[in-house]
Amino acid sequence: MRHSIFTSVSLALSLGAITVMATPGPLSVVATFNPAAAELPESVTLDDDGTFYMSMERSVRRLSPGNNLEVLANIPIPAGAFVNGVKIGPNGDVYAVSGGFSSSPPAAFVWRIEENGTVHQVAATDPSGFLDDLAFDDDDNLYATDSLLGVIWKISPCGAVTPWLTSPLLLGDPAHPAVVISPFGAVGIAFDAKQRNAYVANLDRGAIVRIPIDKHGAAGAPEVFVQSPLLVGADGIAFDKEGTLWVGVQVQDRVATVAPNGAISVILQGGLLDAPASLVFGTRGKDQKTLYIANFAINRALGTQPGTPRPALLAFPVGVKGQPLP
Repeated sequence: MRHSIFTSVSLALSLGAITVMATPGPLSVVATFNPAAAELPESVTLDDDGTFYMSMERSVRRLSPGNNLEVLANIPIPAGAFVNGVKIGPNGDVYAVSGGFSSSPPAAFVWRIEENGTVHQVAATDPSGFLDDLAFDDDDNLYATDSLLGVIWKISPCGAVTPWLTSPLLLGDPAHPAVVISPFGAVGIAFDAKQRNAYVANLDRGAIVRIPIDKHGAAGAPEVFVQSPLLVGADGIAFDKEGTLWVGVQVQDRVATVAPNGAISVILQGGLLDAPASLVFGTRGKDQKTLYIANFAINRALGTQPGTPRPALLAFPVGVKGQPLP
């Protein structure tokens, strides 16, 4: 049933709504990292001072404007688990989510990290899940995607945890996983400018799921906003101020956009890209028109794609400002 839902939407959108741009844009390298030292950036965020924060295995690293990479915090999760999405919280601290592939010992947690590196556990979710990304709303609630359980968890400012939405549209595809290690469903999450909808990337299905939000903050019925083979492996997402959604398609070394009308364009392909898993816009001045891309490089690091892994932080001028995050 889930397969038929996604297939019908894909067929309806796959012709006439897709534009492919074959020429890569003017990508540049901000910093390169060492895969042998587990410096594989799964997620990236940026504060108002121009400092980057990236999740790398079981740590959160900080990259200063002078390109000095340092460990901000080692997160107390078991071996084989990973720190995934990172965001700057409303209080200026760094928030991160983690997950693993075993429920014992548990690894599905939300963390808060102070500027001095002190780590606080904010919340724990179902230990059989895998938290991948997070976003804040204007009321300081935190929403975390669960890639294995098809759930979006809501964590209130006081730390109360509730399943905000559970849906088959947020589940991965065990029969056709996009990456070999596991099926993955809900990954990247972003709110539109007025926070009337949440958008979630489904990695295995190559889909963007739209979730309406009512005036009380409750989730409405989710729907597939767009789906395409071009988006299989979609991971991190970010909106620009024109309402265009930028998508890192990490399995296909691709950056694509989804216009407000659902039209898909492939903007970057190959070249410097190596599993682009996370995107963030600059936060200051002209830099607000720059999209920063984290090369996760996980597929070549695991040997599931040929070639040498090239973990890096890349910069791409896009000519439009990013949508500010709450």
